[in-house]
Amino acid sequence: MTPDDNGLRHSIGRTSAFMRMAAIELRRIAESDLGLADELRRIADQLDADADDLEQSAGPGTR
Repeated sequence: MTPDDNGLRHSIGRTSAFMRMAAIELRRIAESDLGLADELRRIADQLDADADDLEQSAGPGTR
């Protein structure tokens, strides 16, 4: 693994962690704002799916 690969994996890991934290926060907000709950949950689910895709495309050792 080259240093660039290691840096890329680190960046991807941090990005997917941020996406997952955002998803968690959106779900928390959805619990208190019923008017937006369905949309916030949909966005949170999409963030989780995108984080999964990002990690999968980067290969092992990203999470």
